[in-house]
Amino acid sequence: MKMKICKYIFFLAAVAMCVFSCQKKTPDEIVSEAYGGLVINEIAAHDEISGADSWVEILNTSSNEVSLEGLGLYLKDEYLNDKCLWSAGTGKLAAGERIVVSTATEPGLSTGIISNSEFVLRLGTGEGSVDKFVRSEIMPEAQYNRGSYQRIPDGGDTWRNMTYSTKGRANEIFDWKEPLPNAIWMWSSHMEPMMADDAAIMKEYWRLGYRHLLLNSAAFTNRPQEAVPFMEKAEEIGFAVHGWIQAFYKGGAWNVPIDKEKKTIKEEVFADMRELGRLCIEDFGVKGLHLDYIRWPSKASQYNFTKEVNSVAAVNRACRETRELCDSYDEGLVTSAALMPEPNTTSTYAQDPSQMGKYIQILMPMCYRYSYGYSDAGLVNVMNWFCKNSADAAVWSGLQTYDKSTTGLSADAILSDIMAYRESNATGIVLFRFGLGTFPDVNNIWNTTD
Repeated sequence: MKMKICKYIFFLAAVAMCVFSCQKKTPDEIVSEAYGGLVINEIAAHDEISGADSWVEILNTSSNEVSLEGLGLYLKDEYLNDKCLWSAGTGKLAAGERIVVSTATEPGLSTGIISNSEFVLRLGTGEGSVDKFVRSEIMPEAQYNRGSYQRIPDGGDTWRNMTYSTKGRANEIFDWKEPLPNAIWMWSSHMEPMMADDAAIMKEYWRLGYRHLLLNSAAFTNRPQEAVPFMEKAEEIGFAVHGWIQAFYKGGAWNVPIDKEKKTIKEEVFADMRELGRLCIEDFGVKGLHLDYIRWPSKASQYNFTKEVNSVAAVNRACRETRELCDSYDEGLVTSAALMPEPNTTSTYAQDPSQMGKYIQILMPMCYRYSYGYSDAGLVNVMNWFCKNSADAAVWSGLQTYDKSTTGLSADAILSDIMAYRESNATGIVLFRFGLGTFPDVNNIWNTTD
């Protein structure tokens, strides 16, 4: 009898040990319970790029405050074996709150992260992980120069390799219709004054309601060391920067894409445009491409030889290829173009807005009243013609901030001109140029009712 009892006790003990063993939590489960809801939300792994910082964004996706005590980021790559790059120390993350840990800050990441080879980045403790990013499994492509790996939507399950980053902000696909439709044309030389005194002018323009900066591509080709911090500051403030490309103009002279003598297309003109567009997008993270000089200087009809080899077809091809390039990234990159302000200019400039507007999302007629002598009524009539003849494109009014003698206008004078444009069906404004005139507050111009 005693033997049977002993065997029964041993049997119960064995069962209990089995149950306990089966219920024992893994290190990852234990860590996930302690830091539930925290995720690696965005990674800028730029250690292979000279002068670039690496950074990681951590997001609390839960509805509860989570303590960071004991938490860290650990990296495994060809050089490191689960090395702790950053320890949180103390602190908490509120629901929906995010923090960015960078090689450029203290305390920050102790070393950079490379995106052109395998790495595993995990968020957790020395024993287990609450989240993990395995490059080969999640995102095998190397990053763009100013882009990042992002969870899209913010905090979601799907990762994207984006050309632009959203450091410290919600991860989202750019939508050009969301910011106020107020833009400024900028030369590359304008970056320096814009950045002076901790970007005081840029911050002031933001306060006044300007949201889009059309930055000449010379900033990217000739002054890249200035362009990178400029882009970072503009994004931090909240601007959308577009790459302004001089389509049929190169080296201070016109470069129309048809050889008049040979009566053939100059394919190199289109190839150069595509390459410059890729540079603006992939190396600098612009939110769109803006085409200027997308026309002939005059007498465009003299280049009309066949259905394929003619001036209007060449302009439309440039618009189409630019849209196809932007759309290929599937990131909401917007296309825009500057137009001469006269209606019906296909024979002169080869600009047909009814065709261009099939590919270009925002047409910007340069209706400079002081250069062309437009009255208020004349401005409205011209802008309404473009609005009526631009296919599905939005139309933003291009206006100058100086008079015929190149004297800058007062804020009141510029605002008065803007309100004249507002009488038309145009849905945005673009100011030219920076450094001339006092830019007015345009936060509420699109809410104005008469």
